[in-house]
Amino acid sequence: MIATLTGRLRRRLEDRVVLEVGGVGYEIYLPPIAMRALEHATADGGDKASELHLVIYYHATRDQPRPVLIGFTSDLDKEFFEKLITVKDIGPMVAARSLAAPVGELAAAIARQDEKYLRALPGIGPQKAKNIVAQLQAKVSKFALAREGAAPEPVAGAPAAPDAEGLREMVWEILVKQLGHRPSEASQLITDALRRRPDVMSPEELFDEIYRGQAAKGRS
Repeated sequence: MIATLTGRLRRRLEDRVVLEVGGVGYEIYLPPIAMRALEHATADGGDKASELHLVIYYHATRDQPRPVLIGFTSDLDKEFFEKLITVKDIGPMVAARSLAAPVGELAAAIARQDEKYLRALPGIGPQKAKNIVAQLQAKVSKFALAREGAAPEPVAGAPAAPDAEGLREMVWEILVKQLGHRPSEASQLITDALRRRPDVMSPEELFDEIYRGQAAKGRS
């Protein structure tokens, strides 16, 4: 299975690109957010073509044996996409087309149960919006903290049950490297969240508390 591709941009179409890797051209579907991120990349038949690195979701089923490659410019965007496709009636192509805004903005809309916002996304009608909110509202706090324009980096895997200090370090690293926060800001967000709720036991609970604090601050 293909997880990442790095190569030269040979052709750009409305919703996909052709990326040449080792002499082989891969047709890759790009969600709207990825297309916008690559709008300044140069497609060329020669050496002037931009070199791109894409994170790949490989989709093939018994009913659709011809593989479809869906590309993302960051691991975070792909991770959010993989949350979306767990929702009833949201297949990979519907989920990819719906990514028309930054992940942080989409996740915040889900967290606040904003079905009107979700219905405005490509391919998302009233029932799909309800399903997304019902199934993902409690699972998107981390993504809702993402800063637009961040350049996420992969974060090394962490132990499944970190101690208190390990929990702080893990969440700090994700806030800074994946979600685009300044180091000092990330430290303060964690300190404030643990002051409000010192009994958190997992990264998910800590992200939930950080997001709740940010959302409350935004309403005040």
